[in-house]
Amino acid sequence: MKKKDKKPVARKKRDWKHAEKYIMLLIFRIRRNRLTAFMRLMTKLGDGWLWLLMDIAFLLVNINAGLALSFASLLQLAMHMVLKRVFTRERPFIRHNDITNLAIPPDRFSFPSGHTAAAFAVSFVFLFFYPPVFIPMVVIASLIAFSRIYLGMHYPTDVVAGGILGFLSAKLSVYFVLLLDL
Repeated sequence: MKKKDKKPVARKKRDWKHAEKYIMLLIFRIRRNRLTAFMRLMTKLGDGWLWLLMDIAFLLVNINAGLALSFASLLQLAMHMVLKRVFTRERPFIRHNDITNLAIPPDRFSFPSGHTAAAFAVSFVFLFFYPPVFIPMVVIASLIAFSRIYLGMHYPTDVVAGGILGFLSAKLSVYFVLLLDL
């Protein structure tokens, strides 16, 4: 009986991995030179330097927003680094011969997407402190997330997990800053 119980779970896992690969291959069909250049730009925006500049700028303009941005950035960075070492999921282009990468990865592992986590952490902090800026920020975060799949760096679930991680980091950071009551 135990063998029958394990087969459906293994099959579902295999089917999901196949579906993720299929989604990526569908996305690769829209690859074009100009779009690739734009996706590389979006990935560069998500490299971290922009978030660091925002953290510093907002520490000078609005201490609470600056602290929340800084805490969210540090929290998502710490959590995504731990999760990458726990899950050690190889990047799609390493695992599959028919998936190509169009960028240089920062490391070997893909789960969760740190670029996506950072972008969504910033976006959700803005939702609390500057709601009118949230929509443009979440659009940028979504483009960064999509660029990671488009460039072959991440599976779709990597970016979904990154988005969730970013949201949780922002929520905890805003809560912490509100507790400080500066």
